[in-house]
Amino acid sequence: MGSLAALAWIWPMLVSLVVGVVQAAAPPPQRLLKTAWRAYLRQFVQQDGRVIDHGAGSISTSEGQAYAMLRAVWMGDRQRFDVFRRWTRDNLQSGDHGRLPAWKWGPREDGSWGVLDENPAADADQWIAYALLLAASRWEEGDYRRQALQMLDQIWEREVAFLGDAPVMLPGPWARDQDPLKLNPSYFLTFAWRTFAREDPGHPWGALLDTAYVLLEQVMQEERLPPDWMFVDVQSAEILDSASSGLGDCRFGYEAFRLSWNLAADVLWYDEQRARRLLVNLAALGTHWLQEGWIPAEMTCEAAPLVDYEYLGLYGALLPAWSLCRPEDLRLLYEKEIATSWRSGSWGNPSDYYSQNWVWFGLALWEGLALPPKGLP
Repeated sequence: MGSLAALAWIWPMLVSLVVGVVQAAAPPPQRLLKTAWRAYLRQFVQQDGRVIDHGAGSISTSEGQAYAMLRAVWMGDRQRFDVFRRWTRDNLQSGDHGRLPAWKWGPREDGSWGVLDENPAADADQWIAYALLLAASRWEEGDYRRQALQMLDQIWEREVAFLGDAPVMLPGPWARDQDPLKLNPSYFLTFAWRTFAREDPGHPWGALLDTAYVLLEQVMQEERLPPDWMFVDVQSAEILDSASSGLGDCRFGYEAFRLSWNLAADVLWYDEQRARRLLVNLAALGTHWLQEGWIPAEMTCEAAPLVDYEYLGLYGALLPAWSLCRPEDLRLLYEKEIATSWRSGSWGNPSDYYSQNWVWFGLALWEGLALPPKGLP
């Protein structure tokens, strides 16, 4: 990557060479999705359904379990879905399907294994509820839907706060009493909230969706990239400048890149024009990529590089977004960054479960394997 950046002036000539070589060898995306699923099960999943993050001391997280449940339902693998669901219930939810799961599980100081942090994480909680509704739709199983509704009630009661009359999704119950509110834009799963609104009409999920887009339009104005974290004054509902308020830098990194996938899903599945307008900001990353040959893993919200390395998961999440906002560069992005990084069942670093997931999700949404629930029992 560094050599490409240093020799940016020859990048246009390298592009044509890369296209010619990779087009002849690049595996079809649909085949990659199936092969990667089998490889993921071998590399990261225990027989009992525990998903292991090898890069973080072999811990398991509610996020990892949620991602596995999503992948299982989109792959039509009900047996694995049930195994993931069971392990999550028994180990993260204290045996109660309706309880919000603890976010972190792993080795304790005394040598035993168990919950390391009881706090729920709202992104994982929403993804699990959404995966259950997907499963209820695909396999016509009412028990999945009942569990999802129990979790949605807990999510609303514990992980939604109000800015005046406007509901907003928190990163977890721990953030409820903070002022300013610390929010994570990548937790705004607007596409999922549409399904939640249909299946759980007792809570105003549609209002939550509107609040999210108001906040996103503000924080991403003037073509800014979305931040990993944003801060909102509880009384005025104004977004605070994090740097001048001493709250930290405005950084687009490992959290925020997921928002490109969320927005793309809302456009592809629901033709949401607010999401389409926001994707234009992420299209600007292509300018750096074409000129320099890479995109920094972390940037300021004004798109200035903060690090001198890239991250494969970012490229994966950008695939469906660029299919909408930068289609002329989409095929090259796939061939240069995704296809060429495939080695023996993994993309890039084989122990990086986070990257493996987001490349897979990007391909699945782009190729039409990832779809919303159509109907529920």
